[in-house]
Amino acid sequence: MMKGQRDGSDKGKQKSTQQAVPVQQDFLFVDSSKTAKSSRQGRRNARSFVMQKARRERPWSTSKHITKQRRSPETASPATVGTPDLSHTPITLTPSPPRVPGGGEFTTFQDSNSFLIIKQQICSDCQIFLCRPGQTLCPRCLLLQPSAPAEDLDNGLFDPFGRFPVEVDSRVSELLDHFVFEMAPGTIAVDIRHKSDLMRSDWFGTAMSNPGFMHSLLCTAALHLYIVGKGSFDSILYHKAQAIAAINSAISDPDPVLGISDANIGAVFNLLCVEESLLLPIFQSERSDEDQPNQRMIHLNGLRRMVELRGGLKAIKSNRVLQAFILWHSTAHAIASFEAPYLSTIDSISTACFPRHPPGYHPNISNHLIDYCRKAHVKESLVALVESALILIADLNVWFGDPDSPLDPLDIQNFSCVLECMLLQWLHDNEHLQGPLENALCVALLIFTVRTTEALQRRSGTHHLHIVASKRLEKALRATSRCEWTPCPDLLLWILAIGAISAEGSPENFWFVYQASLACEEFGIHSAGTLLEMLHLCGWVSFKLDEAAHNLWNRIIHLRLEPYVDNSNMVGPLQFQVSEPDFTDWQNIDWMGLSNQDLVPGEVPLGGEEGLYDLSVSYVSSPSGLAAICWSPGCFNITPSNPPYVASFLSD
Repeated sequence: MMKGQRDGSDKGKQKSTQQAVPVQQDFLFVDSSKTAKSSRQGRRNARSFVMQKARRERPWSTSKHITKQRRSPETASPATVGTPDLSHTPITLTPSPPRVPGGGEFTTFQDSNSFLIIKQQICSDCQIFLCRPGQTLCPRCLLLQPSAPAEDLDNGLFDPFGRFPVEVDSRVSELLDHFVFEMAPGTIAVDIRHKSDLMRSDWFGTAMSNPGFMHSLLCTAALHLYIVGKGSFDSILYHKAQAIAAINSAISDPDPVLGISDANIGAVFNLLCVEESLLLPIFQSERSDEDQPNQRMIHLNGLRRMVELRGGLKAIKSNRVLQAFILWHSTAHAIASFEAPYLSTIDSISTACFPRHPPGYHPNISNHLIDYCRKAHVKESLVALVESALILIADLNVWFGDPDSPLDPLDIQNFSCVLECMLLQWLHDNEHLQGPLENALCVALLIFTVRTTEALQRRSGTHHLHIVASKRLEKALRATSRCEWTPCPDLLLWILAIGAISAEGSPENFWFVYQASLACEEFGIHSAGTLLEMLHLCGWVSFKLDEAAHNLWNRIIHLRLEPYVDNSNMVGPLQFQVSEPDFTDWQNIDWMGLSNQDLVPGEVPLGGEEGLYDLSVSYVSSPSGLAAICWSPGCFNITPSNPPYVASFLSD
């Protein structure tokens, strides 16, 4: 009986031995914490796992007997190829294979003359050279033969884990790369070092969870590629149609939150910017049906309603980039036409939240300009805006001058837009209460804020953004006289310098340079260094404006060297008395007509519902250009009598 127990025990041991065969593992999960990295047991487990995997892939051993087995020709025969992995099966000793006759460990050498002689054929193509055995073409013809066309790549290679909300193929992959590497880094104009990652984290992160937003983003990328000569117009139309369908689907969903979500609002905003960009002359040949509804206005009205239902811009705080884009876009429209923003920007985003500064940071501002404003009896409400502008100037100088600045570029950009809206609001509220001097100061502050926070522009050509403002500034300065500027000469020179820099390349530039030359001579400024010193004392952004100030001084010198200057129409702020026509002209000027009178035929007007301008701040080529490609009912499954998503909002 004891023997039977021992037999049963032995069988149990054999059975347990078989069950103890380890399961093959392809991955080893390790603890990446600092304590785990310094653990001896952790290093031992990792080393053991690596060595086990190496033995499975290429069995080896330190045993001399096993080494001889591996060197034996029988063990390396082709018959072993494709055999199952035996690294985890119980190892049993087997007799060594017999050695070949002759006593050596290697196969004997066979005489090459024992092989059959294969007759080489002449190349079937060139009929000159011989082919290699088994081939019909000679090496030369094989080399010259065109390569076979590559097979279509599997779309799964672009998105192996299925994380994207849209199907990713080679064309979509190209658009994504263009957005991530070409468009996203330069979105925030003041972020010259591309420190902010919000475009990839917030903006692209939102697109990763919503097909409509992703298609609208791809549409902007396709449009940008088309403008630079690398894209297809069909790609723009395709992704626009897909985005519209997804937006309609979200609005029709029983859950009302989906219709006014960040992703759906962002998709509408992208389509609005696309429609504005499609009005550029480069797309004129693609526009076919002029009788279709104005899609830009459809998107704009839809965006207004969606933001209103959401609770205003202030409520869209879950996505800082979306909030900023709508703020920038609304401000751009307002500046272009000197009208109120299409959204109540100032009410929606509390001005008390700006400027936003990190703890411990205090802007270093100069009171020189504020003192001169009070000497000129400027209203305190406008002096407060001057102080805000000086804070922005201090922030910009720190941001541009210090690579390790703690400031947030998005906060700086938003602060500049809020300040611009406040300046426009002041002009509107004090339309019949302000004098020409205050009007000139407010317009100069507006030009200065835009000029110092916009994206870097080309040096030549008229800057369309400043056309209306420069003309308005000239009209206001013509309605002032010397006695008004006597208490504040530095303020006058600061305003003239801003106007001359802004008007560079425009017809108004000569007037501003002429007036700046008179002011420099009047106030004893005889060098560019002295001019810059005075400008910095009032408030100046070196990175953006120092070079422009040097160019202004060079134009002043060039003007003074001219043998003859026609100054018959050069009345300016240093005149002794303002003529009645100039004052009346300033009071009654039609700013919208003034902004459109110098347009080239065929161009789109700057102001009003149909006209915008090129701000070039956001990646979506924000307000740039300006009439619309209309819906194609067959492509978008939309009819003029049943306009897109906006209808459901406007009917509420």
